[in-house]
Amino acid sequence: MRRIVVLCAALLASGCATHMPEAPHVLDIDNRVPRFETFYADATAKPIDADARFALWKKEDGLAAVPPGPDGDEMARHLLDAAWSRYPALVPQLPALEKAAEEEGRNSFQKINALLGTEGVPIETRLVLYVGQFDNNAFTAPAMGGKPVTVLMPVENAILKIALAHELTHSVHMQLAHVKNSFGAPVGETMFLEGLAMRTSQAAVPGLDEKAYTQIDPNEHWLANCYAKQDAVLKGILPDLAKSGQEIGMKYTFGQGNTGMQREAYCAAWIVMGKLMASGKTLPELARIPEDKMVDTIRAAMAAK
Repeated sequence: MRRIVVLCAALLASGCATHMPEAPHVLDIDNRVPRFETFYADATAKPIDADARFALWKKEDGLAAVPPGPDGDEMARHLLDAAWSRYPALVPQLPALEKAAEEEGRNSFQKINALLGTEGVPIETRLVLYVGQFDNNAFTAPAMGGKPVTVLMPVENAILKIALAHELTHSVHMQLAHVKNSFGAPVGETMFLEGLAMRTSQAAVPGLDEKAYTQIDPNEHWLANCYAKQDAVLKGILPDLAKSGQEIGMKYTFGQGNTGMQREAYCAAWIVMGKLMASGKTLPELARIPEDKMVDTIRAAMAAK
């Protein structure tokens, strides 16, 4: 694990180097790519069936951007099976991908701290780099078990720059707002977290089409569908803002929502966080709204004309 202490935004300038701040920003990079390489070598050393391969993956590598529990295991199995034929071409690229992900992680961590105005605030994030399943997904877990807020990022992510900005926003935001919930948080809280992450990534990597900040797959028409269905999406999700649990979380993220559209919470989040920012709220202000006020903030924004 590599520990990077970001002393200030101008660390590369000599004028900053002699002053130790009271609250440094720390990024721990935990590179799990070698674990995948061990798994891949073991899984290809002799013929094994898909069941044995998945069992070995869970034992030796076992990271995927899926929810916890049996549903997540089933999704991970499908993702691994679908990705398997693509790994031979990926393996030779891993050293360059690791290097690029580490460099972009450091750069993005500095940008997000600057955008959210964390100077003087102690921020510590753990960034786990791993080999995923080509789904361009990633996730962030709140601090638990003595470990800091942790971002898990696949190095082969085709939208790595934006994905890192999005997930590192989660990591910093969770510390500023003292977020404890993870998957299955109240729907309105999920909307707040995802809306802020999407809008902050838009500020961190500016100038791209809105699709770049909202869609996992840049080739699909998810955002156009979101805008077309926004009234129905917002109306349907409103009664569920305070509901929590894995079932409701699955419905509005991986499931079909109320309109037959996946990731409705993200659609609603993009629209409602846009309203909050249009009303004059800044990213640093929004990032400091406490966890127990997020649902009410989203509800009020949805009611505003």
